[in-house]
Amino acid sequence: MRIRISKQNDEVIERIKSIYEFNSEGVVPRLAFAYSVQTNKHFDVNVDVVPSSDGRDFRDDRGLFGTIVENRTNYPIYKAILDKHYNQSLYEEDFSKLFKLHLDHGLSEIDKKLSKTDFTSGGHIALLMKLVKNGLDLQSNTVSIASGVQQQTAVKEYLEPLSFILGTTEENKEVEIKINDLTEFDNRNIAIAGMAGSGKTQLIKDVLYQISANTENQLKYIFFDYKGEGNASQLKLFLDKTNCEFIDILNDGFNFNPLSSINISEGERQKTFSIKAFVDTIGTFVPQMGTSQKHILQSVITNLIEEKGDTYPNMTELSEALEEYYEATKTKPDTLLAAIKDLSSGLFSDDISENIIEKSIYLNLPPTLSDTLRQLCVFLLLRYFNFFFSSANDSEPKENIMPLRYVIVIDEAHIYLKNKNARKALEDLLRLLRSKGVIVVMLSQGVEDYKTKDFDFASQVKLPICLNIQNKDPKMIKAFVGTPRSEHKLINEINRLDSGLGLINLDEPKTIKIRQFWKTMESK
Repeated sequence: MRIRISKQNDEVIERIKSIYEFNSEGVVPRLAFAYSVQTNKHFDVNVDVVPSSDGRDFRDDRGLFGTIVENRTNYPIYKAILDKHYNQSLYEEDFSKLFKLHLDHGLSEIDKKLSKTDFTSGGHIALLMKLVKNGLDLQSNTVSIASGVQQQTAVKEYLEPLSFILGTTEENKEVEIKINDLTEFDNRNIAIAGMAGSGKTQLIKDVLYQISANTENQLKYIFFDYKGEGNASQLKLFLDKTNCEFIDILNDGFNFNPLSSINISEGERQKTFSIKAFVDTIGTFVPQMGTSQKHILQSVITNLIEEKGDTYPNMTELSEALEEYYEATKTKPDTLLAAIKDLSSGLFSDDISENIIEKSIYLNLPPTLSDTLRQLCVFLLLRYFNFFFSSANDSEPKENIMPLRYVIVIDEAHIYLKNKNARKALEDLLRLLRSKGVIVVMLSQGVEDYKTKDFDFASQVKLPICLNIQNKDPKMIKAFVGTPRSEHKLINEINRLDSGLGLINLDEPKTIKIRQFWKTMESK
């Protein structure tokens, strides 16, 4: 492979080479090519003007592409990169043209950045390290939801014993749940299974009412209403009794910045890690979002934060920066750009986020929003909770009482449990928050929703409650509520299930009349 570059490119290469004192002729062209491809720049050889061939002639392509094995050229590697970049097997002539176009683009961009750099402060070295780091970041695309935060955050705690009444037995005996008593519950996660009309929403409202009343509204909560069928007037009594703010994310907007889950205060490593985690959250729900799009989003967010002096950009600024990037690189609009635009269309405030942990919130997600957007909104908030609480010390029990910090209620959990990546995020969340004094409540339509091929969510739940459900398979219910002392007793109790009744297995299978908020208020 013989490539002759333009005289103009040759001059830029010499200028950059002298700045960094590189010995090899091929280092700068490789950096420039790699930088151009990293930005996801695409060219059309039938439209874009290919740089002239009046400069240096690389007769031996080993000087241009370098060597790794047995002094053989790396040309096949560069060929494979461009084949992948353009999703086709390129002919040698087209490869040569595209290589020169990317070389010209990369050199131009690096040269512009160097012209604005303060060499005396080592800005040119920082630029070189950034180019290398961006390339290394492409090697890993697997990101945990965990943030790896080192700095500790102070969190308010409710230190007293907390209990609530779940319902009454046949003998009219109250079933009391001492939720933070470690002699009874070694974790505080709750799962409720019940089909429409079973009373699960009224039950969790009553539980939240009791928690609020018994802690004098000190223990705050967030309720994710995925169905989005509520409104502030219909829920007024519940909202007033729990001192809760109703937010319809479509009509009201939410004074919260999803990008605030990025850790920008613990150094470059932590910042990079949490940017990846944010991007991974977006990629979990945006259709057809591949590795290339993830890298684009990661690069845009990284550059935006640097431009703002390590302060948080908002979703509008991210949308504008991403759109500018697509226009500059002539990238066709895709699902990523559409999703970021939707997220910046008033769902979240552009103002500084308030501390959402310090108040109770009922977040209404109306069905006029797409499933993708509703799920994204929920998981961007869950990611923030993960970031926030992972930066706090574990709750320290005193006399077998676990201090409590927050309650998270996820309605229609089966929506997320169907998504493999979302399941993994929920699993991470449950494992992390059990030691942080956070109660996680999941509501779903059937017991089978909680057991998947890769994880048994019931295993992370200490208080499973089975209401009236469609599929009353004893094996499935037993896996959900736990193995009973008597299988016969369990089957008898399953057969009794009906609207307003629930099956628990604290010491033995037992059907109880569950509490319902509207009835509790009626009796007051």
